[in-house]
Amino acid sequence: MESSTWPGYRSNSLYTVKPILWNHVNAMMTKYEILDKCSWHINTYVHLRLDKDKNEDWIHTDHDSDFAALIYLSKTNLNSGTKLFDENENMINDVKFVQNRFVMYSARYKHVGYGHHGKNIDDGRLTLNLFIKKNKWKNIKYLNLLLLVDRL
Repeated sequence: MESSTWPGYRSNSLYTVKPILWNHVNAMMTKYEILDKCSWHINTYVHLRLDKDKNEDWIHTDHDSDFAALIYLSKTNLNSGTKLFDENENMINDVKFVQNRFVMYSARYKHVGYGHHGKNIDDGRLTLNLFIKKNKWKNIKYLNLLLLVDRL
């Protein structure tokens, strides 16, 4: 993992570094009908944030995507999670970091990860981040989607 403009460390795309895992994630998205069987482009990364990164995050949108999704990989930490905001930056949801929880939301939502913790990959905040874009703009549904699934 390399450091980048995001707090913490983000892997290269799983499409290139772990294509079997990338294929599995994509298959689960259609198997559980989270996405329809249209043409989607999904960028998937592993992201590690540590205690030293907790003051480095900021409220943002994922403007190059239609949807964003997370799977919380490390142990449950209820002092960590993802906050979603409306256009005026009023908090509208606080999704707690529960191991194996899947959360998906419109990339138009302003959001921020919080409660980064740990000193290394063994005890840090580890997530699988998905950035999802429909290849054609028509027929996009659920622009205000917030989906939580515990333990797919």
